[in-house]
Amino acid sequence: MASARKAKKTDPVLDAAVEHFSARSHEAWRKTLLRTNPEQRGKPRMRERGGLMVDVNQPWSKLHPKARADNKVAARDAYAAVKKFPNDREAASNYVHERWIARNKGDKSQPKELFKPYAKLSKVEKDKDRAHVDNMKKAIAAVSKRPAKKAPKKAAPKPVTLDAKTKRRLEAAAKDLSRALDRDVSADALLAASVEAVAALCKAIAADAGKG
Repeated sequence: MASARKAKKTDPVLDAAVEHFSARSHEAWRKTLLRTNPEQRGKPRMRERGGLMVDVNQPWSKLHPKARADNKVAARDAYAAVKKFPNDREAASNYVHERWIARNKGDKSQPKELFKPYAKLSKVEKDKDRAHVDNMKKAIAAVSKRPAKKAPKKAAPKPVTLDAKTKRRLEAAAKDLSRALDRDVSADALLAASVEAVAALCKAIAADAGKG
């Protein structure tokens, strides 16, 4: 018999930080692109993402799902860099750059100089990797400050309200049962016992239906 595999534990901070980081990182990149290259406004900037050529010069809300997924992979790499090197910005930035090379080595549209080791990059390119590290730290801090979602409170069960006719029948049944048992049985006790019996019956029916 094969041993059961343990389910991977989810990291709520990672998931929230990735979502927070990805959209903001893309919008910041696009803002810089259009500021430094105004001729790119409204023009497609095609890049290979997940085996497809997609236009990355789009706002996050309109970005192709494969481009979004690639941004989230980059965000996860930035998160890993911060966790591996929490107090070493340059080591974390170097890790971010290494992961970028691994993700983009098959993309011929990328300039060759970007595939140099981190130590040989220009200051401008190093600053891009550093920005990933800095922004991920901000993302982690932002999502860590969010209050935990409280579970919705369950509404208190509504009391059973009987009409006058039903109440009289219940009281009569309680008197009959009292005489049969030779002990006092109140109408409230009879009602409670009836509700419990019906609930148990419904539970048993549901269990039988589940087995089928």
